[in-house]
Amino acid sequence: MPEKKKREGFLPKYRVLDLADEKGVYCGKLLGDLGAEVIKVEPPCGDKTRFRGPFFKNEVHSEKSLFFLYFNTSKGSITLNLENSAGQEIFKKLVKKADVVLESFPVGYLAKLGLDYPKLKKINPKLVMASITPYGQKGPLSGYKAQDINIMAMSGYMQLVGEPDQAPLVLGGEQSFYPGSQYAAVGTMAALFYRDAVSGKGQYVDVPMQEAMISYWQEQTPVTMWQKTKENNTRVGAMDAMVTPCGLYPCKDGWISLCIVTPQEWDTLSQWIHEVTGDDEVLKDEYKGGLLDRMPVRDMVNVLVINFTEKLTGREIFLEGQKRKLVVMPVNDVPALVNDSQLNSRGFWVELNHPVVGKLKYPKGALYSDAIGAPTKVAPLLGEDNERIYCKELGYSKEDLAVLRAAGVI
Repeated sequence: MPEKKKREGFLPKYRVLDLADEKGVYCGKLLGDLGAEVIKVEPPCGDKTRFRGPFFKNEVHSEKSLFFLYFNTSKGSITLNLENSAGQEIFKKLVKKADVVLESFPVGYLAKLGLDYPKLKKINPKLVMASITPYGQKGPLSGYKAQDINIMAMSGYMQLVGEPDQAPLVLGGEQSFYPGSQYAAVGTMAALFYRDAVSGKGQYVDVPMQEAMISYWQEQTPVTMWQKTKENNTRVGAMDAMVTPCGLYPCKDGWISLCIVTPQEWDTLSQWIHEVTGDDEVLKDEYKGGLLDRMPVRDMVNVLVINFTEKLTGREIFLEGQKRKLVVMPVNDVPALVNDSQLNSRGFWVELNHPVVGKLKYPKGALYSDAIGAPTKVAPLLGEDNERIYCKELGYSKEDLAVLRAAGVI
């Protein structure tokens, strides 16, 4: 029997019109990498993230933003001025053929343009629209703007990050943007499934970033703890609040992560520490026991561990720790990640060839199945799909496009 052609992604070729900025750009990437046809709808001058650094070889260029290159794999691009009345009419034509509109504008912005969900669903009742905003479409803060640091603060996440006697810290890499995008992607797929399997109608998906971020630190059970004990979870630095030794420890050439839970693991580690340092203190009975037994003497435990780890390299600790069946791993830097044997054995790093910047390695993502391959399409050039969509699908001529371009519509 002939071999079946491998399906490119889980999703049917749903068409997604991606209007999102950096707060929702990851949602479109997820949907695209999973098989949807995602078309980034950009202003004629280009999406603002095209001009966000860092840039390839530090050359400021609309096609060389490393941020844009990563977050827009598996997408196409058209240019369209939504603040122009002609552009709004064109967008409505695009909506007729779309399955999803993804946006992250301030609350009320699209309504002023006549492009909010109540208007668009009259054009296409099967349309699913997902909005990612700092605080959602309703409530006293709905009209407020926010960046990553604001969401981190308002979600309560920052109170967990940093040393207990110092100011709260923000996580690197705008981490508050990802939960919102992930919820929006899941919500969009669920709405499409419900539409196709049950209702036949589209839905509006409202994703508040603050609420999405709160749900990502509930393993700390902050609300439950407050209700029962009136104690507020707060910062513990690089060490675990409930287990010791557990956290980051310095070694000769960097840092290692170590977590000891069971009495057997402590016995193994204490013997190893004694072999390396010769310090009899580590063998005392007061340090033995389970994960809670060492908490009263955690400061001394950490001193004993640091005196040990500082004498060895990260690789030495990792290799010997694995032999002794201990949970210890180095803190990887970028060169270590790119050359990591585990990641490379699974094909995590994928090389894609961009027409402007050339070949670069991209992370594949963390989903593996027969239906999901690695991304094969690089981030789009600005407006690369204008002719395909405007001419072949909507019936405009090339001369029409020239006129629209001169008028600032596309």
